[in-house]
Amino acid sequence: MNASIRVSLLLLVGCAAACGGDSPTSPTPTAPGGLLPRLSSIQSIIFNPSCIEHHGDHATEAGLDLTSGNAYSNLVNVASVQVALNRVTPGNAENSYLIHKLDGRSGIVGDRMPTNGPFLTPAQIDVIEQWINDGARNN
Repeated sequence: MNASIRVSLLLLVGCAAACGGDSPTSPTPTAPGGLLPRLSSIQSIIFNPSCIEHHGDHATEAGLDLTSGNAYSNLVNVASVQVALNRVTPGNAENSYLIHKLDGRSGIVGDRMPTNGPFLTPAQIDVIEQWINDGARNN
């Protein structure tokens, strides 16, 4: 085999290895601002700046405390006090009241969240839905 063919084969093998075609997982999509489908990311990027004014240290409207260390136990597999849905049902974002409130869907009690906006972007809501559909883990 001549040298140019060997170099071509080596380049081809190197490119195939770099592509990672056999990787069992794909990169986790993120929303603008680095939001990941992990509770810790949702906590720091969404709940802390946008929600805990009404659902935190000084107020727990609808009995919901979204402060760090409390959000998971107040959301996941907990019945809403407003409608006949869980706040978050792991694996089922469509039937999680949190998503209904963030989307401002008909049938919610009160206002779309966060109250008076700015509302979450569709990309941010998609990441929260992904976290729920992935099992709503305490991660």
